[in-house]
Amino acid sequence: MKHLLLGLIILFALAGIIFYNNMMHLACIISLFLALAVGVLFTLHLNRRNMEKLARQEELRKQLTADVAHELRTPLTAVSTNLEAMAEGALEASSERLNACYDEIRRLGNLVADLENLAKTESEILKLNLVSIDLLDISKEVFETVSGEHVSVQADRERILQVLNNLRTNAEKYGNGEISVTVKNCGKFAQVDVTDNGSGISEEDLPHIFERFYRADKSRTRSTGGAGVGLAIVKSIVDAHGGSVSAVSKLDAGSTFFVRLKK
Repeated sequence: MKHLLLGLIILFALAGIIFYNNMMHLACIISLFLALAVGVLFTLHLNRRNMEKLARQEELRKQLTADVAHELRTPLTAVSTNLEAMAEGALEASSERLNACYDEIRRLGNLVADLENLAKTESEILKLNLVSIDLLDISKEVFETVSGEHVSVQADRERILQVLNNLRTNAEKYGNGEISVTVKNCGKFAQVDVTDNGSGISEEDLPHIFERFYRADKSRTRSTGGAGVGLAIVKSIVDAHGGSVSAVSKLDAGSTFFVRLKK
């Protein structure tokens, strides 16, 4: 910022000297200074936006660290507490308690797998193997009930399968068994709608569901072993394709996820 202000002062000084020596018309001087003022304001605006973006990235990094620590701490605490109590004889090493410890270890394994999957996805998003795929056909490989029309897009087949599988897993966790999928031709885009009849998502949670480790229903997600990265992976893949993903939902009425890909 200091360098920017110094440069502007020098620029204005040079402009004043030039105007004075050449006896430029006042209107020309005013026009040029107005143009310089607009340039200064635009530069300051860009600088502010960059600072806000950096601050947001730092906030997300800190939140990610805190979320990972929380996700690891919970099962580790449960396992260590139970094992210590059983080792000291305070608790009986029953099958029920050992199975509970095993469940926590399994959740740790699922978390590590989710983290590896997310890291792999984000490190390879620039290595997309683009081929022509039919969204209707590929959707039928993942879902039992698919309607709509045949629409071809240039996309990475394996990545799109991963997107659809993650959406199916999400719908199965929070739905009541009914999942409907529709493929649409939307001009320059192809769209896949995935609808479930589950518990829905609140207005407060909906803007955050594609963030890493965000869980709208924390207790239920923990019981199914999810760590909250499935939808983050969906967004990373769709963004890498130049597409978009969004959702609408209503509590106790289900949710619909919209995936749009360029044709």
